[in-house]
Amino acid sequence: MKCTSKYLACLSILAVLGFLANTACGQSTGLYVRGDLGGNITENTGLKEFFGAVTPGSKVKFDPGARFGVAVGYHLTDWLSVEGETGVMANNIESITEATRVDAQFANVPFLANVRIQLPCRCRVTPYLGGGVGGSVSILDADPIDLNGTRMSGSAGSDIIFAYQAFGGLRYKLNDQMGISLEYHYFATQDSDFRADFTVGTDTDHIRLKGVATHAISVAFDITF
Repeated sequence: MKCTSKYLACLSILAVLGFLANTACGQSTGLYVRGDLGGNITENTGLKEFFGAVTPGSKVKFDPGARFGVAVGYHLTDWLSVEGETGVMANNIESITEATRVDAQFANVPFLANVRIQLPCRCRVTPYLGGGVGGSVSILDADPIDLNGTRMSGSAGSDIIFAYQAFGGLRYKLNDQMGISLEYHYFATQDSDFRADFTVGTDTDHIRLKGVATHAISVAFDITF
């Protein structure tokens, strides 16, 4: 009876080890590259300063814009990945409170560290979600902006600020190495502070915007090596 119990215990251990080995072999691990292209909508934000004080509650409104992204990552398991991401999200500025003329562009160039989770299955269509934190280079160019008797023409420079995002999507498996996805990104930043060194006769040389929030829809292509 004791021999039979030991035999069954050994078989159970071997079965568990076999299952774990089979699972490990089935994991989709490895280096991958992903690129995406689409559009974005950036929510209205506040104007806090324009070479001096502005009317309280002043707003900056954006036209719909474009998004491009690229990421390099690694599949740690068949359900968990880590990656670094950059790209650009750009919008024309539609209007600024009390501005008599606005011909300007605003962009963010993020650099983010992401964690991505996906459903561990061999299905053709796989849902995924994730998030990331890091920074962004905010860029403001104008040709020109006329506000409160002050004209800005040219680049106001750039500001490096804290940024984060959340994303999710559906990936369609083309083959064992490639896939195409439809994905959504929510991207947000802290306030931006631009300093122009070409101002003359203004109260300050700063333009300050409140943080922005951007919603983007894009199509992505990925390949695993």
